[in-house]
Amino acid sequence: MAKKLKTPFSETHKLSKTSSLLESIHYLLEWDQETYMPKDAIEFRSEQLELMASLVHKQRTAPSFKKALSKLINIETGSIVDNTLSAEEMAAAREWRRDYLQAVKLPSSYVKLLAKTSSKALHAWSEARRHNNFKAFAPHLEKLITLNKKKAEYLGYKDHPYDALLDLYEPEMKTAYLTELFGKLKISLTELLKSIQAKPKHPIGFIHQDYPVGHQMRFGHILLKGMGFSDTMSRLDTSSHPFCSALNPKDVRMTTRLIPTLPLSNIFSVIHEGGHGIYEAQLNDKMYGTPLCSAISLGIHESQSRFWETLIGRSLPFWKHYYPLLQKEFPDQLGSVPLDNFYRAVNNVEASMIRVEADEVTYCLHVIIRFELEKALIEGSLKVKDLPAAWNNKMKEYLGICPSADSEGCLQDIHWSMGAFGYFPTYALGNLYAAQFFATFEKAHSNWQERVAKGELGFIKEWLKENLHKYGRQYTPPEIIKKITGRALEATPYVNYLQQKYKEIYQLN
Repeated sequence: MAKKLKTPFSETHKLSKTSSLLESIHYLLEWDQETYMPKDAIEFRSEQLELMASLVHKQRTAPSFKKALSKLINIETGSIVDNTLSAEEMAAAREWRRDYLQAVKLPSSYVKLLAKTSSKALHAWSEARRHNNFKAFAPHLEKLITLNKKKAEYLGYKDHPYDALLDLYEPEMKTAYLTELFGKLKISLTELLKSIQAKPKHPIGFIHQDYPVGHQMRFGHILLKGMGFSDTMSRLDTSSHPFCSALNPKDVRMTTRLIPTLPLSNIFSVIHEGGHGIYEAQLNDKMYGTPLCSAISLGIHESQSRFWETLIGRSLPFWKHYYPLLQKEFPDQLGSVPLDNFYRAVNNVEASMIRVEADEVTYCLHVIIRFELEKALIEGSLKVKDLPAAWNNKMKEYLGICPSADSEGCLQDIHWSMGAFGYFPTYALGNLYAAQFFATFEKAHSNWQERVAKGELGFIKEWLKENLHKYGRQYTPPEIIKKITGRALEATPYVNYLQQKYKEIYQLN
């Protein structure tokens, strides 16, 4: 067999793959910390994560990698220097350069400190949340905010320090743009919420009975199997905060949260994380170690989980197939409940404290609250000690409710304990991307409802793979939304989807 020619691209790929493999080990350690690690091991785990973060950073900023990358692209100017590269390889070179320039700005000592601080903060957050003790977590949060401000300075920004953090998760996105976009979205959502709140509530008491967690977990596996997962390439476990961690396209780790009286929490956590997992599993594994086997952005990633969780998973056709299977798992609780009643319960709109259990109408309001708060924390206009009160005030203003405890308020999310500032906006952006993608999908598959009602989901996966997943990071977020839908990102498709759906469910004028 002829030996593969060594090219500048393959040389860069080989070096980059090493950093991807190291990063996957880091992910595995984080996954274990959230699932099976004994809690007394936190000090050693923090040191392990610190070491792995420094090794990944060292590999990504190594002189050997810079030398290899320089044969593909001018690192200073961004112009391609290897004219033998394909369009896909040129895109990979562009994204490698972007990642390198970001990584090289962060000193190794800083990367190690952030990893160690985050690992300890994550453990402290988990305990603080369990005991409703914000004061115990506050010192850790102070350190992480200071470190994120430092990160923004290292990375550099023009208008706002939050821009530098936001760009890590959603390339090319700006704070000023989000402020305007979310401001308009907030108006549309609060108006729709008030219209729904004026209508009689749907009876949903049957959802809050006791649903044994063993049966909940079994139904979770049924859902994942229907979505195309198998035990040979994925796992479903439990954690305090559901997440998906893909070590590579052949190893997708998902978690859910099991609460006996909240079966919908598990159901939609599983579908949501399954959406993330499908994206990761359908990336081009032959290009593992390059940006062509990596998600475009967290906003696009979130669009895939929300596409499955809401647009498919909360649709009537989906439950025409899956409701009888759910009734089989819980005959005493659901055996006499008609499908229409269950569908209304699935899409019940009611302001609630917990973001991950929020309905479609209020969900983005939760995200906007977090965006406004963390922007204020980074710019210094909000102090950590004032965070609980600021959180509660915004919940009152936007949703008309107020947390009775910090565990259901500012301690409910894991992200700040991970040092992930700039992350939250991607959750709302994911909804906007998903609705815009879905409008295009509907045109391509006008009979999608009939097919989904029969339990067919494979054609949805295939459409997403062909239109989005297979490209990896070949396109930027603005480019991919334009390529798929023919338009720039806008809130209109999402708002229209919500208004049309809930007009029918709540008989709105």
